[in-house]
Amino acid sequence: MSERYLRHKSVPVYDDDDAVEDEIDGKRTYDIKEKLESSKYDGEFLIDLKGHELTFERIQRYGLSDPLRIKDPDGLGMVMPDRSTFSVSDVRAFVGGRRMVDVMECKTQRALEMSMRDFERYFEGSDRKYIYNVISLEFSQSRLESLIQRPKVVDALDWIDLVWPQHLKHTQVEQTNRIHHMKYPKVQKYCLMSVAGCYTDFHIDFGGTSVWYHILKGGKIFWLIPPTNENLQLYERWTLSGNQGDIFFADMVSRAQRLELVAGNSLMIPSGWIHAVYTPYDSIVFGGNFLNSFNIPMQLRIAQVEERLKVPGRFRFPFFSEVLWYALDRYLHCLTKKTFLSEEFKEENHCIVKEKPDVEKEEEEYVHLTPFEYKGLQKLIETLEFLPEGKQSIPDGILNPLELIKTGKSLLWNHSADDHEMSITGKSKVYWPVTIKPRDLHKLTRKPRTPSTSSTPGTKKPNASRVRRVRCKQCEACQRGDCRECVFCKDMRKYGGPGTMKQTCILRRCINPILPSTAREEPVTVNQPTPFVESPVPPKPGKRGKKRLSSNESVVVPMKSTKLEEDVEEEDDDSDFSPPSKNQMPRVVIARVSTGDLAKYAVRPADSSTEEDLAKLPTETETLSMNRTLWMHVFKYLNHTDLCSCMLVCKDFLRWCASPSLWKSVNLTGKQINSSTLQCLVRRTPTSINFSESNISYRQLMWLFERSPSLRELYLIRCAWSTVAALNTAACPPLNLLDLSWAAGFTDPHLKQLLSAPTDVRPGQEICHTRLRFCRELSVAGTDITDVGLKLISHYLPHLKSVNISFCSVTSEGFGYLTSSNSSMPKILSVIISQHCHLMTDCALQNASKLPKISQLDFRGCTEVTEEACEDFIENFKLNLFMPEPLYLVAQNT
Repeated sequence: MSERYLRHKSVPVYDDDDAVEDEIDGKRTYDIKEKLESSKYDGEFLIDLKGHELTFERIQRYGLSDPLRIKDPDGLGMVMPDRSTFSVSDVRAFVGGRRMVDVMECKTQRALEMSMRDFERYFEGSDRKYIYNVISLEFSQSRLESLIQRPKVVDALDWIDLVWPQHLKHTQVEQTNRIHHMKYPKVQKYCLMSVAGCYTDFHIDFGGTSVWYHILKGGKIFWLIPPTNENLQLYERWTLSGNQGDIFFADMVSRAQRLELVAGNSLMIPSGWIHAVYTPYDSIVFGGNFLNSFNIPMQLRIAQVEERLKVPGRFRFPFFSEVLWYALDRYLHCLTKKTFLSEEFKEENHCIVKEKPDVEKEEEEYVHLTPFEYKGLQKLIETLEFLPEGKQSIPDGILNPLELIKTGKSLLWNHSADDHEMSITGKSKVYWPVTIKPRDLHKLTRKPRTPSTSSTPGTKKPNASRVRRVRCKQCEACQRGDCRECVFCKDMRKYGGPGTMKQTCILRRCINPILPSTAREEPVTVNQPTPFVESPVPPKPGKRGKKRLSSNESVVVPMKSTKLEEDVEEEDDDSDFSPPSKNQMPRVVIARVSTGDLAKYAVRPADSSTEEDLAKLPTETETLSMNRTLWMHVFKYLNHTDLCSCMLVCKDFLRWCASPSLWKSVNLTGKQINSSTLQCLVRRTPTSINFSESNISYRQLMWLFERSPSLRELYLIRCAWSTVAALNTAACPPLNLLDLSWAAGFTDPHLKQLLSAPTDVRPGQEICHTRLRFCRELSVAGTDITDVGLKLISHYLPHLKSVNISFCSVTSEGFGYLTSSNSSMPKILSVIISQHCHLMTDCALQNASKLPKISQLDFRGCTEVTEEACEDFIENFKLNLFMPEPLYLVAQNT
């Protein structure tokens, strides 16, 4: 008995975190291997074809309703890279290592994001604790696009090529799939990279698009389920149930087919087919999505299913409604020569219709529609006619949509008796009159060059400023031959490639390139002397035999245009004056300092004595034409682009135009920030700087803060948290305006860190509060700030007058923190912008009544705030406000 009581007994701990995690993450409870070996998925929906049998004429005759497998790609007109040498490393080389890709963790079906470089390391490495799958890497507008050509029949079907305005597609430059940078639905070419064991659960491709696949390496196993009425209803019920991890959807339907594809096989899945995919071993697959004229009813039905399932916009077909309007207009133009495009769109796409004599109109050949197209157009017109007003999404290029629908109905009436056999022509019924190539579009849209003055013999040409280095012809790389195995050798025309990359072999890249003999000795310009000015950069220590300069002496060096002046010069494209080329700009020698070594150099601001000299009168020796006082009055009315142009006139203009009084505000939105740019900013001492969407880093911002005590307004829109963190340092100047809208990954803990006292205080300094304490205008729109963040703002920023919390997950309770009487903020807070805060209710208006100086309240886009509550708020509290727009309240004197 004694031993029993003396034994150590462990206290049982009951923890159900694992079960909760399984439920939240959506882990599967069924075994995929069992589904791979089961014999009940024996449906026979698949049709096997040869490459030359899959033609547009066949689709006109039989439609596109069954999955098609092509074991031999010969005859498809497809172009693919060599499967024996192509790898994920080549994909990374073509699309870029910094390209962010959406990755799905297959065990939980969660969506993640990582760079292409990180995914390459994961794919090529051996550590595969998690199973990652890339299924949405769209590589159009990248170098990989030139190596991939999809089947010809897809080119003849795809609405993006047939109905979407050509000039919009060819002006697309953004490689990624961000919707605000898209000029067309960018879904035509995807690269799918999957490791062994990847599984994608049952789904329908967005917008009811049809899909083409080609297995380059590895293999895939598909489960295919036809889109019958019963199966689609079961699919909606299964999706809304939330038990996808417990139920294998193929077990719910009456018939399903399991299909295995190996390297070299191609597959085409029609619109609406429900399918799941399993990867037995590492695979690389190329594919794409497309809308077509032979599946219009199913495409519209799947769009309705997505609407009922509340699929987020980022997972839907981009510009789906706009494509429908363009498709109807294309059919009208190609069949009746009528178009409802705007004049601008007609000119850009060569769609100007010329009137023909009646004799020629009678001789035009009548075009018959296939039954698939006729029924699809009928359903299309019906859908567009009864779309709600808020979901019509009429594109900018369509004029008079009601008349377009009316004309479409008359088109259906005229083609109601078309012959099916005569409609099989092997050619598409919709097309553009003239195919615009990207290089032709560039010729049409580029701006004419300004006439250049004739150059004196011996001077350099304006376009000859860039000198390319040549091979040394002595190193090992210069003396060896091509390897014929790298991607650049395979691209060369002499080895059978397309010759689009125009790069040398990787093994033949010179180790020590040198300047050509023609560029080593530059001729001296006779008619354009190079001005010289004093440089504030301290000289380097003197060597033996050379004189050392004291700290008070300056060095006379040639002037060179700075990076900041070039960036500001490009901001105003609408200016009548075309900016000069780089070789025409005066030379200013600025030490090329790397970002890491910036702290070693002292960069002092420019001379601020310009304002004092304005009152001086010209001396006897100074001519009136070069009077600094008069010219400074002129320079005050010029923008930064014109100031950069004036710097080219003479050395006096160069010195005067660099005055800090002319550079109070500098806009560097989307620019590449380097050491030269930062040094120019410090010399000009601006009070307002806009770094939105730029590449500025934490160390660069720290270096700038230490040398810009006069900075008062800072814009860091769409910058990363790693950069914004520099605000929580002792060097941060006392800002009056701070804009952190849409900062990536900015949450409540990050805001708390910014609003706390800096920890890098130097000995002798006493800073017990945040450096942002005197901020008067703050914007955190589009960030992940919640009610906790608003409580922090009301506590730490007592001088705040304007706050922007649009698109944040804040509630009326959090709004009450801003108006709480516990802080001094309500006494001066006058502007609150909270657009599209869907958790905001009418209770926020009651809290706003505590603000005596309120002059602007913006609740536009807040679905839970009503106009009646706003009107009652204006009448009851007598705050001298009125409502010019729904849910937008401003002061009477505004």
